[in-house]
Amino acid sequence: MALVSVSSSSLVVRYAASVPAVTLAFWRMFLASGMLWVYSIKKTESLSKKNRTRVVFAGLFLGLHFIFFFIGVREVSVANATLLANTGPFFTALFSIAVRKPIHRYAFLGLVCAMVGILVVQGSELDTIMQNFYGNFFSLLSGVCIAITYVFASKIRKNTSNVIYGRSLFLVAALTIALVAIIFAVPLFGFSLEHFCWFLFLGLVPTVLGHNVLNYVIKYLTPTAVASVPLGEPVIASVFAYFLFSELIPVNAYFGAPFIFIGIYLILKNSSSR
Repeated sequence: MALVSVSSSSLVVRYAASVPAVTLAFWRMFLASGMLWVYSIKKTESLSKKNRTRVVFAGLFLGLHFIFFFIGVREVSVANATLLANTGPFFTALFSIAVRKPIHRYAFLGLVCAMVGILVVQGSELDTIMQNFYGNFFSLLSGVCIAITYVFASKIRKNTSNVIYGRSLFLVAALTIALVAIIFAVPLFGFSLEHFCWFLFLGLVPTVLGHNVLNYVIKYLTPTAVASVPLGEPVIASVFAYFLFSELIPVNAYFGAPFIFIGIYLILKNSSSR
């Protein structure tokens, strides 16, 4: 469900092309946080002092993830930006190895298998990495940031309910994006009702039903497993585009998709955090 929900975001970004990407990211985070705050307004649970600090860092890196990814999308092809942004599971695996928590060999095999599938699906659209180092570098940074976010999430979720974590996480991310928008004079207001409807959609579907569900399962799976789920996004997004925009599904997708989903299956099956 999280994969399908997250995959819808790129379609909205394309449809609402007149709205700056950073603005979309801000309202996506801000409205998602608002929805969770309203839903949990009567909950008395609060974050511990240590977890409050962790949430600040997690939200900061989540906001930076969106900012760096959108910079990358504007500087290089969507294929390049998506590929590099999806390196998150590799960084979480490196972080795990660094703290002497090596991932299961079949999970690593699944990770390699999924990335091979991504290369097959998007390979024909990839530019050379050095052709635009600036854009590719920021796309890669977005992958690092989402990996750090999931590492913090795995610690916070051990003793914190998902809704309490999510409402604070998305609020900090929204404030981070708002600060960057102010610095670079990106407008956050003055859009039509139609645009606001899409803002609500982004807050509900790819965020509450997407990222928030990933935050839920991170209590039971490793950060690497959770970070690997969005690897299937290019395939799901292509299917959506076929039905909504009558875009033909690339031939490469038929060959790469089995590798991606087999890889994700192997990672999830061999990545329990317990």
